[in-house]
Amino acid sequence: MKKAMQWTRGERIAGGGVLVAIATLALLTLWVSLKETEPRELQAGSDLMLPLAQLKTNKLFLFRYRIDPSTVAPVAVQRGSDGIIRAALASCRSCSKSRNYELSGKVVCGHCQHVMKMPDPTTEPDVKKPGCALPSLSYSIVDDRFLVRGEMMRAEFFRQFRPGSEGQSSR
Repeated sequence: MKKAMQWTRGERIAGGGVLVAIATLALLTLWVSLKETEPRELQAGSDLMLPLAQLKTNKLFLFRYRIDPSTVAPVAVQRGSDGIIRAALASCRSCSKSRNYELSGKVVCGHCQHVMKMPDPTTEPDVKKPGCALPSLSYSIVDDRFLVRGEMMRAEFFRQFRPGSEGQSSR
């Protein structure tokens, strides 16, 4: 019978160090890939404009639109696999105070963890529909740019989340 080769103390330490380094690198890579990036904030009254070339299939763009000094509304834009561009207030009507996030190109409610479907731009948003349904935003295509008017985002926010209070808010 052959005797198994014994590792020296130095070889065991080096082998353990390599394993620790690989595990650390893997965890760091995972952390960087899952790290939440803060959506770009749009100031009150400004329009959301994106070059059409940036709207790749299933790539989700998240923005924060400043309604007034104390209120921010999340906005999502995405070109679906069907080629249709969808824009929505990215806030669950049931859990509107929770922060939503992106996971694999989908908007997820930060409170109930429900994956919210981007709305069809040809349908009118249903104010009475409960649950995690995203209110759609009207948009236009100007030259080679996607455009959602600031006033549209503001008006739809008040319509969906604060019915009857649009006139009471400051601009």
